[in-house]
Amino acid sequence: MVDEPAVPANAAELLWSNMRLHGDADPVALFEQWHRALAVDGFLMFSTLGPGSLPELRALYRAQGWGEPFAPFVDMHDLGDLLVQAGFADPVMDQELLTLTWPDARSLLNELRGLGGNVSPHRYAGLRTPRWRQRMIESLQQQAVDGRPALTFELVYGHAFKVAPRPRMQAQTAVSLDEMRAMVRLSRP
Repeated sequence: MVDEPAVPANAAELLWSNMRLHGDADPVALFEQWHRALAVDGFLMFSTLGPGSLPELRALYRAQGWGEPFAPFVDMHDLGDLLVQAGFADPVMDQELLTLTWPDARSLLNELRGLGGNVSPHRYAGLRTPRWRQRMIESLQQQAVDGRPALTFELVYGHAFKVAPRPRMQAQTAVSLDEMRAMVRLSRP
């Protein structure tokens, strides 16, 4: 992915990420980056692809012996757990399946290519040949219903809040004066 400009810590009140998460090889680090950028009581909203995406493409690659066509997508329940692990609260997740069709396999491949790259470390290392592309087009066209090739996408939606940090309680707990002031400010209406 392209390096994005750094957002100052605790500066954003709303972070909205549309179809960005599945293109990142390290979603945990991305959630931590988002958590740092959000202010306390800030709101995160995102959409991403889920593991139910592109079963037609996975089946085609498996039948041809081509390996995996893309990195595995993270399940929405696991995303919710990762949000909590990164410090977010009250995550809410939902998903839906959409099936898109194209007039022909070439159009499908052109659009799919525009959606992004494959971040899988196990992806094919070299360049594919024109013969491989032609086999791909023919295979996609053979799967077509009424002449229109189709792909299914699982869209996952999530949102969560950044809450004020709570000091860890131990037998002896130390809280700095600045942390105390911040807690008092947040507790006032």
